[in-house]
Amino acid sequence: MPKALQRATTRVISNQAGAGGQYVIRFHAPDLAVAVAPGHFVHIVVSDRLTLPRPFSVLDCDVDAGTIDVFYKVVGQGTRLMTTWKGGELVAMLGPIGKPFTPVDASRRALLIGGGVGVAPVEFLARRLGLSGVETTLLIGMESDSPLPLKPAEKPLAGLEDGPVNLALTSAEKAGVTSRLACLTERRGWYQGYVTDLAAAHLSALTAEDLARTTLYVCGPTVMMQAAARLAQRFDLTGEASLEEHMACGFGGCAGCVAPIRAGEDWLYRRVCVDGPVFAIEQIAWEQMPGYVNAPGRPQAPTTCAPGHSCA
Repeated sequence: MPKALQRATTRVISNQAGAGGQYVIRFHAPDLAVAVAPGHFVHIVVSDRLTLPRPFSVLDCDVDAGTIDVFYKVVGQGTRLMTTWKGGELVAMLGPIGKPFTPVDASRRALLIGGGVGVAPVEFLARRLGLSGVETTLLIGMESDSPLPLKPAEKPLAGLEDGPVNLALTSAEKAGVTSRLACLTERRGWYQGYVTDLAAAHLSALTAEDLARTTLYVCGPTVMMQAAARLAQRFDLTGEASLEEHMACGFGGCAGCVAPIRAGEDWLYRRVCVDGPVFAIEQIAWEQMPGYVNAPGRPQAPTTCAPGHSCA
């Protein structure tokens, strides 16, 4: 059953700067903490001077502490204002918004691919799955240094030889998740190349039995998700994608965040904020989306952000 949308006055606990103008901000928001799930997002009222609130995916929640974490990147006036927030500041927030990911049970495997600030919902989901006993692999693509702590990987990754690609997300490792990072430029401990190439190498190394029980989850720039959808076709995987679109109202009234979704042999526009942002990966009409690459080749290096962030 969908969680009831609520407006809450939250309090900033911390606002930590990371690499590449990326931040993790923690709010005391007990009513939202008990309601959010991986894939949900929240609308944050940044300032009375800005007409629209800004949507952000949730990175983490702690029900006992009553907190939620949001991962954001400075890309506009709203997010620049957010960097000035200090502990104790009161912030209006609306959530949880949207349809979250559908988690698999321990009989399945999970492969998660995240790019840019789209890392937030898949990293959140990966930890939830890992802690519930699901065999989980998380692959992250970033062109900046990671704003999240890294450590030497404890588990080998199928399809990747032991050696220089040996850094993993600390939070994922603690949850029992195998993780690696990818970047187009050379970076010590990272895979050099597209994260979808890393995913292809991993999937190619799996047995037919493991492939048959693998579910794919993806969030990131559209072109990266299109490449991931081609992987799903190539390896006959089911899965879900969290779409990134500009958003205004956040509750379906303006229809400004529509995306092409298949309906039988045709397709129609669905609202990302209420019908999504998570859709079955095979239901999305990727060929109707901007930047579609009608070939199995590699995607271009995009700079688009998570829900609404490109105008934040």
